[in-house]
Amino acid sequence: MTAHYDDPAFSYTQYWQGREYEYRSEVVALEKLLDGTRFGRAADIGGGFGRLTPLLVAHAKQTFLVEPSQKMRKMTRGKYKVMAGSAGRTRLPDDYLDCAMLIRVLHHLPNLEPVFAELARIVKPGGVVILEFANSLNVKSRIRSWVVGQPILPTSVDLRSQASIRKKYIHFVNHYPQTVLKGLAEKGFTVDRILSVSNFRMPMLKKVVPLNWLLFLEKMTQSWLGKLYFGPSLFVRARRFDKSTNP
Repeated sequence: MTAHYDDPAFSYTQYWQGREYEYRSEVVALEKLLDGTRFGRAADIGGGFGRLTPLLVAHAKQTFLVEPSQKMRKMTRGKYKVMAGSAGRTRLPDDYLDCAMLIRVLHHLPNLEPVFAELARIVKPGGVVILEFANSLNVKSRIRSWVVGQPILPTSVDLRSQASIRKKYIHFVNHYPQTVLKGLAEKGFTVDRILSVSNFRMPMLKKVVPLNWLLFLEKMTQSWLGKLYFGPSLFVRARRFDKSTNP
């Protein structure tokens, strides 16, 4: 997957052109999950060119951006330290972070166990993890499953074409919410909030409904739709279990 982002023919910044609603929906979600919190050390893991890192910088004394793609690392600009590393091997010390953030990372990874193990290693007891994943149980998938009579797989892998790289495809992994939540729990994390994001990501709606209206609806619905695992993207905030405060 790193080779895909390092490919000169692929532009991740260009990918986000025309996706203002999706981008700002993610900002809305992160502002909710970060609201009122301050961290000593925080890291945006798999943060690309630093698209969302400034949101984390505003809440941390020291921020790291950990990214495997050399091309993406060269594009970063901001008040944070850039490091080579991946979600499964960050190269950060044990019990080092007060907050780890992973947005649009898990959809590249069929096996999440190494990622959760790495988070359990680098996040301090009592520290926070904010992660996003593509939701295989979203409402469109449920309707499609009911119509065609096929079950929704716990983990499904699609091949997504990239228009900017002719005849090339990348794997896009959709994860079952319960599988993600169970994986976090097995590594000592307690989930305290789930948000459903990009709930109105439909081409027709984006054409006819003003962006500010869509974002207003997004802000109003993320929390309660999160309880229903409604949208294509779920944001989770979890805290590493701290034995010192929970004997």
